Amino acid sequence: MPQALVVSDNEVLSGLYVVNLEGFLGTSSSVQDNSSQALKLLELNPNFDLIITLCLIDGKDVALEIHDFLKEKKLEIPMLVVGRQSDLNEKDCVVLPASFNVRSLVRASAKILGITAKDMVSKPVPSFYPIPIRLFFNLDKVNTDIYYKVKKSKDENEHLLILPKGGKVWPRIKKYMDEGVRNLFVDSSERLNFINAASEQLVEVLENKDASIEEKIDALEQGIEISTEHLLNSEEASSEIVRISKACVKTVSEVVDAVPKLNKLLSTMLANKSGYLYSHSMLTTYVANHIVRNISWGGDSHLEKLNFVLFFHDMFLVQIYNRYPHLKFEEELLFSDELTEQEKEVVLNHAKLAGEIIHKFPHCPMGADQLIKQHHGVTNGVGFAVKYRDDISPLAKVILIAEHFTEEVFKACDDGKKLNKQFVIATLKERYGKSSYIKIVDHLENIEI
Repeated sequence: MPQALVVSDNEVLSGLYVVNLEGFLGTSSSVQDNSSQALKLLELNPNFDLIITLCLIDGKDVALEIHDFLKEKKLEIPMLVVGRQSDLNEKDCVVLPASFNVRSLVRASAKILGITAKDMVSKPVPSFYPIPIRLFFNLDKVNTDIYYKVKKSKDENEHLLILPKGGKVWPRIKKYMDEGVRNLFVDSSERLNFINAASEQLVEVLENKDASIEEKIDALEQGIEISTEHLLNSEEASSEIVRISKACVKTVSEVVDAVPKLNKLLSTMLANKSGYLYSHSMLTTYVANHIVRNISWGGDSHLEKLNFVLFFHDMFLVQIYNRYPHLKFEEELLFSDELTEQEKEVVLNHAKLAGEIIHKFPHCPMGADQLIKQHHGVTNGVGFAVKYRDDISPLAKVILIAEHFTEEVFKACDDGKKLNKQFVIATLKERYGKSSYIKIVDHLENIEI
């Protein structure tokens, strides 16, 4: 069994790397969170087959330190460095620029260890892959067998065939929708075939000028699911995903323009049984659009950028909300005992991670990646601001205030009460304090609830 040393101070990355190295390559991994501990371990065990390290940890060039140690001790252990900030000559290692591109890491590790694709395929993988039930909405027939998961016992599940290949989706699927089922399953080998077919149908709805608001809202939620799934698991955005994303952002604008009041949009989304994360994103977009249309410096280019950012800004939270649909606000996620420490690490870093992915998105609006990083009031995308400063973009301030206002809308809805707009506005002014924020809050006075 190959042995790998993983040097990372990020628990999420460490967990992802170890699970995937073990699952695909059969590798036994040791994790150290700093160079000192890693070098001590190498002193004790110089027989590692591979070292995977972040380039920098706490500002220290860890990759260079480890390389120099190996050279001094004459240890020929191949290195895979994540990130390009090291002063280490890239000829002396394999460099991966993106930390969360686990597929690239597995492929690069396999090449170093001499493990072929055939070897990887022969390793056990989950037989069935979950597909969000919303992705079936626009399909007439399915191009692969569809399964429903039932629990046989505490530790055992069974997947029952409910729709054979070529079968009609409607009305067969309605039963599962009415029961609140979130996912159906396909054979893992057929996953891409299904998603490609669902994507084609989705674009047709998004580009259909005669589609109703309800149909467009449904299609947008599917678009978020498909785009997120692709961007989190691929090295770059495919032309298909770029097309879907562009159509989604355009449709967001159409929906926001077509709905006269905030509560009308909320009630439509509740009727469609939209998930919280998507509903929150759409209502925040509505509120933010209202602010930008009324503020002195706002224009069409700001609206376009804003809608793009709000479509993608929470992409790393999609899978977490799918696992915990009963939780709502992000502070609930952080303080919940249900989430693992790795999942909480994703919540804390989700703005930074999304910004890094969107930076590489083809034809990304200028500065959109930075806006995503700043949407919780911090410049680096890590954590949530406690004191709100003026060193973030004015559009990021708009998003902050729009998100806060939207959360108050949801709280009022959950309590069965009418939103007290004046009280919320006063609360926002007190919380954000600085005049640059208060000027933005002022434009909520005339929003139609």
